[in-house]
Amino acid sequence: MNLCHSLRYCFVFFLFAFLLACEKEPLLHSGMGKKPIYIPHNELNDIANLPQQEVISTGTIFLREPHFFMLEDRRGIHVYDVSDPNFPTYLTFLKIPAITDFSISGNRLYADSWRDLLTLDITDLFDIKVISRNENQLNPILFPELYNGIFECVDESRGAIGGWEDVYLEEAACQTNN
Repeated sequence: MNLCHSLRYCFVFFLFAFLLACEKEPLLHSGMGKKPIYIPHNELNDIANLPQQEVISTGTIFLREPHFFMLEDRRGIHVYDVSDPNFPTYLTFLKIPAITDFSISGNRLYADSWRDLLTLDITDLFDIKVISRNENQLNPILFPELYNGIFECVDESRGAIGGWEDVYLEEAACQTNN
């Protein structure tokens, strides 16, 4: 191999390495989009019984007669007494910040709360108790679900996602393509 070929290969190698090393500027978008609503990390432990709350965004439901449990996305769980199906009675709201799903087994309620897995004792529905909080067990969704468009990227140092609001965004770097 002559010197000309060696230099050509070296040039191609360095050009390729240079192009790989270049960071592309992210595409920035402006317009209507979604912005995260944050729940401060110190409020994630604020788990309690509350009086009846407005139903805004429901999710998982669970029937454990005579009780009916209905998720209120990122806020908690509505609990009803359905012993008379014609006249359900609202019992309590289980406030669980940043919850997106739950399940029940016996007198234990298992729920996510941002990155953590909670186990609650629901023997007394009007006085729930946290049995355990296993931290950093889950990977939350960091974009608005069922949405196609631009959004403000999540900054986890600001807290957990408590929802999304519609706002005008300038130079947003995140976008979904559903």
